[in-house]
Amino acid sequence: MFAATNAFLTGAMPVFRFNLTTGSNLNLRTQALAAGWNGVFPVVATIPVSNTISGTGSSTALTINGSFPNKVTLINNGLIQGYTGATGATGATGTTGSAGSAGGTGAAGTNGAAGGGGAGGGSGAGSPGSGGGAAGNGSTGGTGTAGGTGGTGGAGGTGGTGGLAILASVAVSINNLNTISGGTAGSGGAGGSGGPGGSGGAGGAGGAPGVQSGGGGGGGGAYYTGKIYLAGGNGGNGYSVAGGGPFAGGAGSGGGAGGSGGGSGAAGSAGASSSFGGGSGGAGGAAGSAGATGSAGGTGATGTAGSTGSAGSIGAYVQGNANVTWINFGTRNGTAS
Repeated sequence: MFAATNAFLTGAMPVFRFNLTTGSNLNLRTQALAAGWNGVFPVVATIPVSNTISGTGSSTALTINGSFPNKVTLINNGLIQGYTGATGATGATGTTGSAGSAGGTGAAGTNGAAGGGGAGGGSGAGSPGSGGGAAGNGSTGGTGTAGGTGGTGGAGGTGGTGGLAILASVAVSINNLNTISGGTAGSGGAGGSGGPGGSGGAGGAGGAPGVQSGGGGGGGGAYYTGKIYLAGGNGGNGYSVAGGGPFAGGAGSGGGAGGSGGGSGAAGSAGASSSFGGGSGGAGGAAGSAGATGSAGGTGATGTAGSTGSAGSIGAYVQGNANVTWINFGTRNGTAS
């Protein structure tokens, strides 16, 4: 890390001169000895204009320590630069959003209607009885609410302080004709990612079946050859109390009897057919069924990312400034201690 050297007499003692070439984490005394210094003569070390001495990792760019019995001088025509500070840590991920609430229960079904009786026969035949009305079905449960929004990510960490350019542990004269700079401040860490959205609420339960059972079918109407038309009986009503019923259908006037209404949520019976050339009985009304379960709510939105951390501080250009005699200050960036 050195160039050509020379020594010349100043009075009774020659001066040992050499150039420091581009390098990292250098020790001036080590470089002088490697260049041929005898450990006694005065030392003048020069950094040429195009050369850079830099710090890497956590090491100082240029260390000046150890024994210099007859003075050491540093002439800087280039750049002495501390290492760049570390980037701050990434912020924590935001918390998960709260779960959505469940949807409401669907409404209960409506009640079934009773079947009507069949009319008297006509055109040579009795008409069939009408069907019993079906019990109502429960309605579909409500949709669950959407999950909550995820939490905001944590802020990124502060960047690290830049590294030291020169450590001067012994007396040294510095003629700075260019730049000595502490390391560049580390950039702030990235903000944490937003938390995931909460899960959607469960769908609501379906509505209960209708409490009234299906009505009975109407009885079939009758027809006699003498064109006497006789009506079938009306179907019985479905019962509206669980465990009750059934209600009986009406008797036909020569036609078929009406079917019984269902009890405890059951279907109604079919109406009877006429035995005198009449129509058939109507079908019994169906029992009600429960409503379908409602849809689940949607997942909540992802939270907002955290903010970027603050940048660190620039490093010191010198530590041990009390040991330095500044011949020229030049450009000095950072702090001194």
